[in-house]
Amino acid sequence: MIRYRPFQNWDPPALAEIWRSQPPIRGRIQTVTPPLLEKYVFAKPWFDRHGLIVACDGARPIGFVHAGFATSDDQRDIDPAQGTICQVMVAPHEQRGVIAVELLNAGEDYLRRRGAKQIYAGSQYPLNPFYLGLYGSSDVPGVLATDTMLVELLRGSGYTPKIRRTLWRRTLAGLKPPIDRQWMQVRRKFTASALLEAHPDNWWDACVWAHHDWTRCNLTLPGGSERVISALLWDIEPLAMSWGVQTAGLIWIDDTPEAREEGLTLFLLSETMRQYQAAGYAAFEAQAAADDTSLAGIFTRLGLAQYDEGALWAKA
Repeated sequence: MIRYRPFQNWDPPALAEIWRSQPPIRGRIQTVTPPLLEKYVFAKPWFDRHGLIVACDGARPIGFVHAGFATSDDQRDIDPAQGTICQVMVAPHEQRGVIAVELLNAGEDYLRRRGAKQIYAGSQYPLNPFYLGLYGSSDVPGVLATDTMLVELLRGSGYTPKIRRTLWRRTLAGLKPPIDRQWMQVRRKFTASALLEAHPDNWWDACVWAHHDWTRCNLTLPGGSERVISALLWDIEPLAMSWGVQTAGLIWIDDTPEAREEGLTLFLLSETMRQYQAAGYAAFEAQAAADDTSLAGIFTRLGLAQYDEGALWAKA
């Protein structure tokens, strides 16, 4: 008899075991532990034990679903009208498929009881309350395409992909700038700053990124008096522990279509990657909206290759 109940304080070891039992994929840390779950999930100020529902076969936890909410428009609170199913995991079991469906339904019921008018699946801003650093890459991208068990569950339960993101990476060994006439002209006119410490400017980001340090690199006019465009980055931890290499991740780039056409974005990212290479980093990760062909083209010129895709799914 399978029963479903809210999270209890003694569950973390069993939840970590369920997590580790999942098929390995690059975008999901395999060596998760109870302390990692406590630090990156349970410690969030909006964590609600009723939103983490555990499936038990007798006394033994064998699966869980975790649901949460979006940030409000002013990023000062949660928005209960928009809920998302952040994770569904079931350990190997003869009723695995049935349990996954019942967990998903239980997560949806929780969100509706708390006021959700629209239900999504996957963690992707502004629906990114949990699992940064444990799932995804340079940010939480929604549900990874390589997370096939969850993708199949959602597709069979009335969800459709809504917002897609592409995941890119390259090693920094052998990094060379994509030098051409335009690149040289930009280099003569602009300067890429050293990597600078940066901080969130709102409550939501401060909580989501609480255990991660931000770094900014700016493209400035001579003398560094005026910032033209900038890139925000971080160390992808603890997920990069699964990859065995120190990896920098691009969170976002504050640029314009004109900056891309003029080669400013290409130059800034190439200089940013060069600085990380000099600092001993072995790899670089980035994401782009699936329809952002201009940014994808810049990533390709910088030697990055797409290796996965993420999507925020919406319940019909």
